[in-house]
Amino acid sequence: MSLFRNSVVHVGSWAALVGFGLWAYHEPGFEPIIGLIAGAVGIVTNFEDFPLGRGNRRKLTPEAKIALRDKWRPVFENFFLIAARDSYRTDVIVHDVARLDHYPDIDEKSQGISAWFRVGLMGTYNRGVLLGLRWTFLRQEGNGEWVEYLSHPPEDALKVMLLAEMPYELIESFTPDGDKFYNKPHLFCHFDYGGQPYERLFYGEQTQLFANSPYHYTEIAEFKPPPFLERLKEKYRLF
Repeated sequence: MSLFRNSVVHVGSWAALVGFGLWAYHEPGFEPIIGLIAGAVGIVTNFEDFPLGRGNRRKLTPEAKIALRDKWRPVFENFFLIAARDSYRTDVIVHDVARLDHYPDIDEKSQGISAWFRVGLMGTYNRGVLLGLRWTFLRQEGNGEWVEYLSHPPEDALKVMLLAEMPYELIESFTPDGDKFYNKPHLFCHFDYGGQPYERLFYGEQTQLFANSPYHYTEIAEFKPPPFLERLKEKYRLF
C-alpha cells in the first residue's frame, strides 16, 4: 500500500475508533463495539507503514549505543584513511535491513524511500558516517539566508555537498568489497529516523588538510526541507 493510501486508512481508522467509542459510551451495544474493533485493527495493522509511526522503533540502551560506536568507528576511520591514501572515492549501496530481500529488484511504483539506494560514501563525523546525497550550490542572500541553486547558479555561489549523518548505531553490517551485482561497498542499516537512515541533513564545503588525507566537510547551513504541502504536492501531484 502506498504511503498516501496508508495514511488515509490510518486516519480513517482513528476517526472510526473515536466515533464508535463515543457511540458506545452514550449507547452501549453490539454495533459500536464492532466498529471499535475494526478501528483498532486498522490502526494496529497499518502502524508500521504510517509516517508518524516510523520513529526510532529500536530502543537502544546507552551501553548498546556505546558498544556499536566503538565497533564501527575504527572500521570506517581505517576505511577512509586507506581510501585517501589510494586516492579512492566511492559510492555505497545503502540497504534497509527490514526489507533486505528487496535487493536487487527495483519497484518503480513504490512510494517513499527505497529499500536500497546508491549514495556517496564521504567520510565520518563524531557519531557516525557521512553520506553524500548530491553536489549543489549555495549563495547567502542579503538577509543572511542561504539559498540553494540546483541549476544555473550565480558566479559567486559556493559549491557544496548535501550530506546526511548516519549514526554508527544504525549500522548492522558493512561489506566494503561489494557483491556480484555491485562491486562497491554495501551498508546494511536500520531506517530508524522517520523511515530514513539518517538523523540530520546539512550542506558542507569539502576541504582537505593535505594531499592523500581524508576529506572533511565544513558545515555551511542546515538543510531545511520544503513546506509539507509543497512536498505532498510534488510527491502525489494532488494539486
